Amino acid sequence: MSETLVTHGVQIPFDPAIITEKIAKSIRGDRYELEEVEGTSKFIESTDRVIELGAGIGFISTFVMTRLGVQTVVCVEADPNLCEFIKVVHALNGTSQATVRNCVALNDNEEEGTKRFYVREQFWSSSLDGESPYVSAVDVPGVKLSSLIREFSANTLIVDIEGGEEHLFAPADLTGIDKIFLEIHTRKIKRIGIKRCFDALSERGFAYDQQVSRGGSVLFRRIPKWQLK
Repeated sequence: MSETLVTHGVQIPFDPAIITEKIAKSIRGDRYELEEVEGTSKFIESTDRVIELGAGIGFISTFVMTRLGVQTVVCVEADPNLCEFIKVVHALNGTSQATVRNCVALNDNEEEGTKRFYVREQFWSSSLDGESPYVSAVDVPGVKLSSLIREFSANTLIVDIEGGEEHLFAPADLTGIDKIFLEIHTRKIKRIGIKRCFDALSERGFAYDQQVSRGGSVLFRRIPKWQLK
């Protein structure tokens, strides 16, 4: 029987095809996705309806369900192998309420349809950017973020998409969304990409929340319309 790793109360099967020794060490030391764990614990409420873009191995989605009491979570992941692994993690932890979608989220200017996704040995480096070396390329459905928000009546986004955040919100109808927890990949998008991302969210009525944000993990909250007048 393969080893089961545990971090922050979440069980993760040690599948060497997915979990490298580096990740396993991070999980064993309770350091894996620590900024996300500490951040979500400060703002997630059990009544939130969460869409997670870039769900990875399913750790954060499982954490917010098992430890924070969230009942509605949609995991959006482009790598089909990770989608299957996420389902295993959810089942292992008894979180059957989650939905897993194998697709990529698009802004409202992009045409829905098949998109080429580049899979890399380190799964967190996989992306729509095919410029750097990759192991394989897969075609996955592209779905507008605004459509996903409407479909699942989401009010919270958790986003970790390896640089895809630069253009995701410009433009995007974020009606219904109150909170966006975003991992900024400065190495990929540079300072100009950070500006584009922050500007797009500011134009849609969101502001940076300093109390929750830490390092590259940034929380944006919607400003009430009456305060914007």
